[in-house]
Amino acid sequence: MVLRSTARSVFAGGAIVVATVLMWSDTAISWWTNIVEFALRVNESATTGVLKNRPTGDADLHALVWGVCALLVASAVHAANIRRALILLFIWTVFVELAQPWFTELRSRQDTDLIGNCVGVLLVFVGSEVIAKVRARH
Repeated sequence: MVLRSTARSVFAGGAIVVATVLMWSDTAISWWTNIVEFALRVNESATTGVLKNRPTGDADLHALVWGVCALLVASAVHAANIRRALILLFIWTVFVELAQPWFTELRSRQDTDLIGNCVGVLLVFVGSEVIAKVRARH
């Protein structure tokens, strides 16, 4: 893959490493639970309806974390390589979820987390495909 910028690539790679470590630890779910509880306390009337109806667990956190990683990866490679880079990231997110029991006893494989991982990357993938199509027309 041809990289657009070394700094962007290092930042994207670092984000993927941090995301992987978070997914193999119990820290992320603790932080996310604290954020959700804080949002419910601070602005209860605005947040209760949404946060009470969110899926159980932290699949939304997985989607957010891997979606941000996907955005960073997409910004680090040339447009011609975005598809390949995001497919590789998608494969990595599947590996991270499936390999959890091999690397940690704190977390286990969860279908909802795997779906969250995939949704985060797929949203960026679809967005990049739409942007590519629009740019190709102009």
